[in-house]
Amino acid sequence: MRANKMMEEVWRWKEEVARETENMSLEELLAFYRQTEQRLAAKTGGKKLNLRRLVPPQRPRQDSRT
Repeated sequence: MRANKMMEEVWRWKEEVARETENMSLEELLAFYRQTEQRLAAKTGGKKLNLRRLVPPQRPRQDSRT
């Protein structure tokens, strides 16, 4: 498959996901992507994607002794 065709397919998937998720709340979006990850793992023989997870920023701890 040529690179142009592959990129067209990626953009088609992106637009499809955008349509499916456009009115979802944050909780619904998280559930959608978790379910999608599980379906992909089932399709690929149980292997999960090794994706980096976003870690929320940590606030610096204030020392209560001051």
